Amino acid sequence: MDRGGGAGIAFFEHLEIAVNDVQPILVRRPGPGTPVTVVGLARSGVAAAHWLLQLGAFVRVTEKAHTPPLKAAAEELTAAGALVELGRHTRDFIQGSQLLVVSPGVPVEAQPIQWALGDGIPVVSELELGSWYAPGTFVAVTGSNGKSTVVTLVGEILREAGKEVVVCGNIGQPLCGVLDQIKPSTIVVLEVSSFQLETSLSFHPTIACVLNVTDNHLDRHRSFAQYKQAKAKLFAYQGPRGFGLLNADDPGCASMRRYVRGKTVFFSRTRQVIGACAVGDWLRLTLPWISGPICRRDALPPGIHHEENALAAACLSGLLGVKPEISGQVLRRFRGLPHRQEVISTLQGITFVNDSKSTTVASTLRAIQAAPGPVILIAGGRDKGSDFRKLTAYAKKLKGAVLIGEDGRKIASCLKGKVPLSLAEGLEEAVQVAFGMAHRGEWVLLSPMCTSFDMFRDFEERGERFVEAVKGLGCAP
Repeated sequence: MDRGGGAGIAFFEHLEIAVNDVQPILVRRPGPGTPVTVVGLARSGVAAAHWLLQLGAFVRVTEKAHTPPLKAAAEELTAAGALVELGRHTRDFIQGSQLLVVSPGVPVEAQPIQWALGDGIPVVSELELGSWYAPGTFVAVTGSNGKSTVVTLVGEILREAGKEVVVCGNIGQPLCGVLDQIKPSTIVVLEVSSFQLETSLSFHPTIACVLNVTDNHLDRHRSFAQYKQAKAKLFAYQGPRGFGLLNADDPGCASMRRYVRGKTVFFSRTRQVIGACAVGDWLRLTLPWISGPICRRDALPPGIHHEENALAAACLSGLLGVKPEISGQVLRRFRGLPHRQEVISTLQGITFVNDSKSTTVASTLRAIQAAPGPVILIAGGRDKGSDFRKLTAYAKKLKGAVLIGEDGRKIASCLKGKVPLSLAEGLEEAVQVAFGMAHRGEWVLLSPMCTSFDMFRDFEERGERFVEAVKGLGCAP
């Protein structure tokens, strides 16, 4: 199971993993009767637990929260043979485990992880666990913005080229949930988060891509340097036959070249590089062994990020032998994913745009930049340690901002005196206020820069509520 000349790991009784000069960690590969504890009952935790049960392991699952959906998941796993602890974490529950598998949403400071580390129990992510059992070729994509779009594009391009592909990871389908679909001939396209990489021990994709690196998740990673280091771990276990794809136009991303252990290629909108780049009116694939025009720039939706995503997807596909014209066919018809700068409707010449997926300042700045005219911004939610002051650089394009949620006032304090501001109790009120501020030719843009968890289940629910509120104004989507 050698993906890209990495560790070339063979699993016998133990897996020995060495990180640079750090003392190797001995990890027993789970099998029949192996005691394993899974932390977290979100999608990743549930998928990991079911896979471990399929292997015959003795599975325990611990979840601190207690909600009706979690209770239903706990009952399902209990019926399948797992032992589930719901509504708390207790140290006795994890004792005797030979492995701890954590969901991405569980921080390393969480009690079960600290107890496990104190007791010498190896801690791995669901991604790491799944990678031990997947024989396919891995393409892993991370970055602060654009991950879901790029992995979706790569999946569609590979299918168009007639290749066998599975798209999974942080995009919604955990790797452990699709292992039965993966064969040696399968290309596995993974969206990977910094949270998953924190607890990886050997994950080594054939092709590893970082799209961009901007301030994000600083509430968890504590510093930008720590966040960037977590992203760089994507390259840590690659060997000389692997590839690293980086954004040459993003300084934080381009500087990660020193971490790439295999061959480095780039994508760029502004300069000619080995990989994929924009040349005049065209996007071109510029790999030494496969090159040519991909598509015209004006064939894509407006916005710098659309060009960057297209270049990254075409380059990743090219590294897998797909001709640029095939990538172009998919890119010309792709209109984007829901909740990513999604035009919902127009009323009285005012365009309503759903960018609910935006949880970073950088992604919101891109959305504002893509607008053809003035913008009334709806933003707010639960902050991740972002620097909202960066928004003032686009103050001239902001006709106003309507702020909601737990940290709406924090954003307001950064924009005070720069932009007309309003505070709203909820999203429906925010849409009504923004509509009242807007005129023909302007955008009402939901681009929150924050997570949704203070008010909604997830960004999808937030986006759906925005659409419903827009419909309430009399718009026909």
